[in-house]
Amino acid sequence: MHKLIPNVAPGTQGFNDIAASAFDYSALDQANEAVRLRLNSTVVGVQETVNNRVVVDYVQEGSPLSVTGDHCVLACYNGAIPYLCPQLPEPQKEALNYGPKVPLVWTNVLLKNGHAWSKLGVSNVTCPDDPYVVLTVAPPTTTGGHQPPRSADDPMVVYMLGVPNVAVTGSETSRELCRTARHQVYATTFETYEREIRDQLQGVLGKHGFDHETDITAITVNRWPHGYAYEYMALDDPKWEEGQAPHEIGRAQFGRISIANSDSEAYAYLDAAVDAAWRAVQEQSRTKG
Repeated sequence: MHKLIPNVAPGTQGFNDIAASAFDYSALDQANEAVRLRLNSTVVGVQETVNNRVVVDYVQEGSPLSVTGDHCVLACYNGAIPYLCPQLPEPQKEALNYGPKVPLVWTNVLLKNGHAWSKLGVSNVTCPDDPYVVLTVAPPTTTGGHQPPRSADDPMVVYMLGVPNVAVTGSETSRELCRTARHQVYATTFETYEREIRDQLQGVLGKHGFDHETDITAITVNRWPHGYAYEYMALDDPKWEEGQAPHEIGRAQFGRISIANSDSEAYAYLDAAVDAAWRAVQEQSRTKG
């Protein structure tokens, strides 16, 4: 972002100081910039016009607005695209709806100090039968004025990865379980999350002197009901011929609209998103006009 819109962080050199830089978010949507990032703007429609243009409709502060361009890259959740772009062919819409997101809950817990975790003597803990299956600490990375804890006396953050635990009869597919789990993530209250967090940390660290009532200073719960891209599972998904998998059909270029996201690669990680972005830009560069 800094390279695209330099005024957002004036004076910043790069990776070595970006973490501690002061950001001017008002500079993100300035008319005098070559790149503009619309703030608080939810896209509600994308369509290709008869004169080979693309209109993007969005809502900003309750007001409907539109922007028109020569090209468009949709880099969002596959399941939303058929509703944003109803012009797409029905088989493509069906393909886009095939893979649900894999829901997760990422929780950050700030501890008063690291004494109990230091006595535990490990960097991460796996708890397959608990609400949070992985507990881990941040890697000791020093960058841009940010430093990891220097001793057990310093405050520390514990990251807790939660996988929704839904009732299973044995007849559900992986996709059906993901959809059920997504609703569970939405329906669970913060009070329930907090109780589970405190109970689990107390169970893991209690014998090392940890007291959740005094040693936890802050909790953030990041619910990802639409989390990771769906990756095909051999137990439930067929082996498609090359070019015939749902993610390949779903990402087909439609006129001046290209689709780029990790969903379009059926793979949930950064390299997939980068590959998809490169593909989409190359598609549009070959589109005349």
